[in-house]
Amino acid sequence: MCIRFWFAFAVAMIASPVTADDDIVRALATIKQVSREGKGNDDAGPAWKTLVTKGTAALFPTLEAVDDGNPTAGNWLRTAAEAIADAETTAGRKLPADKLEAFVTNTKFAPSARRTTYELLLAQDPSAKDRLLPKFVNDKSLELRRDAIAHQLDILEKVARPSIKADLESLFLATRDKDQVELVAKKLRENGGSPSITEHLGFVTFTSLVGPFDAPESKGFSIAFPPDVADDNIGTFKGKDGLELKWKPFSTVDLNGKFDLNNTLGKHKNSVAYALAYIIAPKEMPCEVRVTSPTAVKIFLNQKELFGRDEYHHGDRFDAHTGIGMLKAGENVLVLKVCQNNQQESWAQRWQFQMRVCDDTGGPLPLMQKVTKGDKVEVVKLGYIPTAEAKKEEKK
Repeated sequence: MCIRFWFAFAVAMIASPVTADDDIVRALATIKQVSREGKGNDDAGPAWKTLVTKGTAALFPTLEAVDDGNPTAGNWLRTAAEAIADAETTAGRKLPADKLEAFVTNTKFAPSARRTTYELLLAQDPSAKDRLLPKFVNDKSLELRRDAIAHQLDILEKVARPSIKADLESLFLATRDKDQVELVAKKLRENGGSPSITEHLGFVTFTSLVGPFDAPESKGFSIAFPPDVADDNIGTFKGKDGLELKWKPFSTVDLNGKFDLNNTLGKHKNSVAYALAYIIAPKEMPCEVRVTSPTAVKIFLNQKELFGRDEYHHGDRFDAHTGIGMLKAGENVLVLKVCQNNQQESWAQRWQFQMRVCDDTGGPLPLMQKVTKGDKVEVVKLGYIPTAEAKKEEKK
């Protein structure tokens, strides 16, 4: 009788409704289905409340579920983690600091989740800042890396070191955000260094340009002109008003790698232009091609389209357009299509671009570029600007 009772009890337990852990798993799965377009938001609200209600039992599963490939779902999950932490603080309970620190220092977790966890840790243990930030100077989390570099700069400002030039050179190599790159470069120059911002950020500073091509009704983005599949800078094309177009070499000494197409090709509306660069890689490697432009662009690498966005004059945020590709060993052909529409407002007259090739953190790759200087073809480091010209730009 007793044996039958315990057997029946065990079977009932196995078949019982979901446990608290199951609720957490189900809530996390629901939130991870949310998309950028808002799909799944209705279900995400109740799931979010479930996670918060579960308290610290849900904290680390929630942080571990963050995937930076889905930023919308990530926002739901990080705010749930923050709400759990707030509730614990209000109740006078501390979060497990050792587990928070272990999470922050584990690079297998999403950078944004590690950043959130770092802030939760600092809220109850401010001393963690001095302990952890020195470890993050080259971290995969760009936010933690930025904080770490700023922290090291503060230390250098307060304590004069004989090694300050070497320290700044090390920090410069680690920088990724453009404003911080410029700041560290400035401090390095003040201490006898000669950093190259264009090389560090991997800007294309030499290119061949061709255009303008005619794009009636601002439809140039969708029209496949011959340079879409260019594999060299040779050939002639029929352009706007029936003009014969040829590739022409241009270079820039702008420290941000800017090419102004109004200056190089002339001011045109309802038009398309192309920039072509030869990038030389020592071996096959992944890369990101990042473009800044106020107008519609397409990015091609070795005749393969990596990225396109048909948008005009909504600002030109740095690195707004990113194509992810694979460089082959040796010579690669990089082509950028830059469109212009017919808007007449003063703020809609810019027709320009900046283009750079970097790793997935925005940092430098060991790349060279084949360039034309007069009648000569040379190979130089990607981002190269003649020293004299670079110094002139620095003084501006």
